[in-house]
Amino acid sequence: MGKPTDAAQFAAEFKLGMRSLAGAVNIITCRHDGRVFGMTATAVCSATAEPPTVLACINRSTTTHEAVDRAEIFCVNVLRHEDRELSGLFSGVQKGEGRFRPEQWEQLSTGAPVLKNALVAFDCRVVNRMVHGTHTVFLGEVQQLLLGRKGKPLLFADGQYAKLASIAHGEPLPEGLDYWGE
Repeated sequence: MGKPTDAAQFAAEFKLGMRSLAGAVNIITCRHDGRVFGMTATAVCSATAEPPTVLACINRSTTTHEAVDRAEIFCVNVLRHEDRELSGLFSGVQKGEGRFRPEQWEQLSTGAPVLKNALVAFDCRVVNRMVHGTHTVFLGEVQQLLLGRKGKPLLFADGQYAKLASIAHGEPLPEGLDYWGE
């Protein structure tokens, strides 16, 4: 199907199509002017291995965007499948610094909050940015990283949380993700 002439219909179809794109759930954090900021995000990926760089898309209407834009640092904290509640806190259920319990967070070289129990945390310095529509695409060169204990990532697909299953190891797929009828 091509691009429909009705812009509202196209926008609705685009959003519906994007729900099919499963993504790892992350918390993007920043420290600026003595305050900490954070938000849940799935629009995060590896950009290059040399130099080690990640890409994060952040809505320009968020306070985290303003902090990252000004401080030019951020940390991508990749959540474990057990971290649904934490994801919810950072997706707007709660605002402010109360979400950052000191026993759960530390900092690495940039000073951005790093989740101690993350699968992995990428502590980054902004090296480039591009504004597009409602978002800014930030490229962050990784200054330091925290490799957490092994585990499975928290995923988000079709408007709901999911966890990864290994077909090769005979693990059952989470309900609703058996697309192939096996």
